[in-house]
Amino acid sequence: MAIEDKPSPDENGVASNYAPAADEKSIKTQVTDLVDDVRKLAEAELEYYRVKLSVNMAATKTVLLLFSVAIIIGATGLVALILGILLILTHYWGPVAATGLLTGSALLVTTVLLNMAIKRARKLPLDENDP
Repeated sequence: MAIEDKPSPDENGVASNYAPAADEKSIKTQVTDLVDDVRKLAEAELEYYRVKLSVNMAATKTVLLLFSVAIIIGATGLVALILGILLILTHYWGPVAATGLLTGSALLVTTVLLNMAIKRARKLPLDENDP
């Protein structure tokens, strides 16, 4: 003679005959699905940061290129100023206009390029909390 365990009554005193349905997923399947979802999330996060880094690197390269060109043109302007002063001191008034024009235009281009580089540098999303 076999002894059967009767279901224990719930808080209302009613015995429940709950048995898991056959179509419900087992714990092992649920854990496997969870691990797969976490893996997919991690891959998506890695791809997001990879793209974000490549965008930031492209913008950073542009800023560095602008700074480099500005420094080169600024140095050229200083050389032109020195040569112009030498020409002015040797010939007094002949090369004054040419020196002023060359130096002024070089410094103007330098100022414009530096301002462009500074504006782009301020727009770089370096902080994760910035939009």
